[in-house]
Amino acid sequence: MRDLIGRLEVVDGDAASALRVIDYFDRLVDEHAPIGAFVRAAAVLAGCPAGLHVAGRGLTRRSAADGRALPEDDSHAWPRAVVPGEAGSWVWLERTGAPGPLDALVLERLARAIHALSASSAPRSAGAAVRIACDPDATPADRRDAATRLGLAGPVTVVVRAAGERPSPRSAEIGPHVVTLLPGTPALPGDIQAGTAVAERPELLPTAFARARVALRLADRPAGLGPSLVSYHELGALAAVAERFSAPEASAVDDVRRLDELLIARPWVIDTLQAVTGQATLRQASAILHVHHSTVQERLAWLATRLGYAPTEPVGRHRAAVALLLWRIAHSDDEPADGGPGHRSRGPAVGGSGADGAGSGA
Repeated sequence: MRDLIGRLEVVDGDAASALRVIDYFDRLVDEHAPIGAFVRAAAVLAGCPAGLHVAGRGLTRRSAADGRALPEDDSHAWPRAVVPGEAGSWVWLERTGAPGPLDALVLERLARAIHALSASSAPRSAGAAVRIACDPDATPADRRDAATRLGLAGPVTVVVRAAGERPSPRSAEIGPHVVTLLPGTPALPGDIQAGTAVAERPELLPTAFARARVALRLADRPAGLGPSLVSYHELGALAAVAERFSAPEASAVDDVRRLDELLIARPWVIDTLQAVTGQATLRQASAILHVHHSTVQERLAWLATRLGYAPTEPVGRHRAAVALLLWRIAHSDDEPADGGPGHRSRGPAVGGSGADGAGSGA
């Protein structure tokens, strides 16, 4: 091949360039190069950023023309080439202006190389089927096929948890989450931190996945006083708030910033507000906090002076409830479903009722 390229360069530079592209990708396939190497090759050969999305592996890769990795983003409407035999997978070049003379060939060889790489790997796993079923950019037919391989028909419950152990064969890691698809609407244990949503049929799984992510943003830790298992369909108007606020936006709200400041010295702040806004009486709140009701009254008096409002008054109660909602969004590990996954470090550890500051230095 290299001898042929050398001879063609003398008489037909364009043909030599085309053969060089083919040879480049063929050598990467022969070497079983990592998938990022193929994207870098396409970007360098085309002289513009290149991208790849593989639904079955739940990954997106982009590279600049100089080989630098770019942030993962497949939302732009660049011309795409489908990877043959790979459901919900494609490649693209981020070319502005007129296409380059080798663009079509680079895309075609990149797509074929990814197909060859996938064909030589292990058979597609159940996890790959989960990713395809939840991928909004996969075709409806591909999602139906994936759901069929998973044995799913009719309603499907999507359970989204933070990354960790996969609890069932129908689980897969998608971004920073573990996603599990359950047939029907089964009862779930209440001691997990998760968001859930129901897809009435498998074709609607991407929407249910996005909604379950929204619900997860409002889930408390299992040992907390708020719900740790949150269903999107029970949120109503609260879901609209979680969908529209990013974590940085929620963090910037004055009432949320004030809660974070108070938590530094008083780790009971969040649990106390949760109990007071979630229970009908202070005695009920003190019971679930496992403290005397007089301690709760002391805490609330202290909070009223620091927050600037009384959480027991009608307006203050609503204000505290909204502040708690935004605080959970601010400290969630995810962004709204239409903004892509985001990573944030969690805020101050929230203690239970054991460490009480109201009676000791409030």
